[in-house]
Amino acid sequence: MTLSKPLNQQLLQRALLFSAAFCTLALLLHLSLGYRAKQQQLADIPQRIELQLMPMLAQSVWDVDQSATQQLLRDLLQQDGIRQISLRNNQGAVLQELGSGDDVSHVIELPVQSRRTGDQPLGLLHIGLSQTALEQQLWRDSLFTLLELLAGLVGLTLLCYHFQQRRILQPLQQLHGRMLPAANLDDAADEMASLTQALQQLQQQQHGYEATHQQQERELARHRDHLAELVAMRTAELEHLSRFQHLISELSTRFIHLPLQEQHQAVDSALERIGTLLEVDRCYLFRVTPEMTIHDNQEWCASGVKSTADFYEDYPISESLWFVPQLLRQQQLAFSSLDEIPQEGHHERERFAEHGIQSIAVVTLSHQGQLLGFVGCDAVSRPRAWLDKELSLLRLVGEMLCNVLLRKQHMEELDIAQHALAQANSKLESIANTDGLTGLANRRLFDQRKQLEFTAACALKQPLSLLLLDVDLFKAYNDCFGHLEGDQCLRQLAHELQQQFPQEEQLVARIGGEEFAVLLPRTAASNASQLAEQLRQRVWQLAIPHMASAVSTYVTISIGVASLDLARHDSIDDLLAEADSRLYQAKHQGRNRVIGPDDSH
Repeated sequence: MTLSKPLNQQLLQRALLFSAAFCTLALLLHLSLGYRAKQQQLADIPQRIELQLMPMLAQSVWDVDQSATQQLLRDLLQQDGIRQISLRNNQGAVLQELGSGDDVSHVIELPVQSRRTGDQPLGLLHIGLSQTALEQQLWRDSLFTLLELLAGLVGLTLLCYHFQQRRILQPLQQLHGRMLPAANLDDAADEMASLTQALQQLQQQQHGYEATHQQQERELARHRDHLAELVAMRTAELEHLSRFQHLISELSTRFIHLPLQEQHQAVDSALERIGTLLEVDRCYLFRVTPEMTIHDNQEWCASGVKSTADFYEDYPISESLWFVPQLLRQQQLAFSSLDEIPQEGHHERERFAEHGIQSIAVVTLSHQGQLLGFVGCDAVSRPRAWLDKELSLLRLVGEMLCNVLLRKQHMEELDIAQHALAQANSKLESIANTDGLTGLANRRLFDQRKQLEFTAACALKQPLSLLLLDVDLFKAYNDCFGHLEGDQCLRQLAHELQQQFPQEEQLVARIGGEEFAVLLPRTAASNASQLAEQLRQRVWQLAIPHMASAVSTYVTISIGVASLDLARHDSIDDLLAEADSRLYQAKHQGRNRVIGPDDSH
């Protein structure tokens, strides 16, 4: 292969030089590190013998086991660097000796120590070390490592040779043939010069291509700059619309969770943000009543712009002859200039001009055929061209505000219904808890309140008293005067009870035909007895005739009084039973009397 032969020889020579230099450095490094390792190995021999062999050697010497001692000395002699070893007694006489004294560089002496003899050694161990033996072993290891390294480098050189043949030299030959197809390739020494000449020709062609390419790039740059301007304008429009859409989403979410009483202020804030984002001078919401008049207007105006909300307050939409009918038909009207309004709408056009409007966009708010209002924007300071996407987003604003108006309408209707329901429930609750004849609390309410008052009194350690009273000989009264007069008597008694116990926390209830109960929270026994006695006297002073009574010529009552005692009353029923027992005692003692805690003993 003519073209690749000189290059191949150069690459092969450099690979061999590199291999020789690498092997030399590797051998020197291996010898240096090995020499240090062998020196450290000699230095570590005494410590290793002390830790590993000395305890067993001391035991065998103590046991006078010569065979075990000799075997341990043979094992020790097999270690690298040890040429001679001898075991001597304390007087220096040799007991056992192994190995040769040749090549011994220095001798170390170690005492054979046992715990049984204390500080007195059993003997002395003389070890002859040979550095020469270690160095010879190091050279053998280094030579073996060098041979392995040379074998690896030879293999690597062969791989590199094959790689450069396939991946470098053959493609280079093909390139030479394409660049200089008519060149004489017999002289391999000129192959690089030929390639250099061909590259120079290619560079000249490349310069021509680059000049043409630069001209094309300048043309493309002009087009790119123009497109960049268009993209910047479009991006600004998209960012503007994106902010507008984000604002609508934010406002929609806010209105969903907003209390009804805060919606009016929130609409004012929304109109301001929408008007500012659209860069208009007015942004307004006109509500339409069921009577088709504009009412309760909300409007935001830029600084220095006059408001039109008052002008259209209570404005009948029937007075608009063209604009409102067109708006209801198309659901949205937008004019960048008032000149776009046709002749039929000249009256509205003149009115808009009086308000300083140069551009206007209005959207209808309606739901299932019901007109709820209008939302719109006015440009006063300068005309404004409305983008289609802005008008689409303005319709979204209309839908959002339409939902706000519907929600307000539904909430108001719901409040009215809930108020009516609450009144009805209150009335039903009152009927369910009121005695129909006397207007007092009935037995149902008494049973509810008695347990609550008992629980509260026990928890707060407060006094609680209970009065049970009964009209004396009321059956005889009915038999004598009739049931109608009997009912009137009970109503008079109920009125007197309400006068006697007017406080809200005091509960007066009719719990039977002629039987009444009075719950007195935070009232002690002595005070409860006084109140009961006052009530008895006031009923007698009513002077209701009772000719059939054996007690008095007037209607009288008997009262049993009981007060809470936590030591005796485990439940409200215990307290009620005690009051009932005292009422029975009052009747048994002649009626027309009060029996309290101090009178029952």
